[in-house]
Amino acid sequence: MRIVLVLGTSSGGVGRHVRTLACGLTTAGHDVLVAGPPTTQSTFDFTQTGATFAPLPISDRPHPLNDLRTTHTLRKLLADADIVHAHG
Repeated sequence: MRIVLVLGTSSGGVGRHVRTLACGLTTAGHDVLVAGPPTTQSTFDFTQTGATFAPLPISDRPHPLNDLRTTHTLRKLLADADIVHAHG
């Protein structure tokens, strides 16, 4: 099963939660993709859990042009997902 976990900017609880989910899901044999701002990968190292990481610029404030780009990228990332779990 292909599972995509999406998160926005995080420096604490949400990032730790997503890392815990990624670890458990990959251990159970699922194909996991974590998508979020590059800083979340730097902080939580999702790929160490066996998940794949895709940089996705999600900001904490609206930015119409960037939000449109992010939506376009997210659609591509979710194209063959069985489950999507978004956070934050």
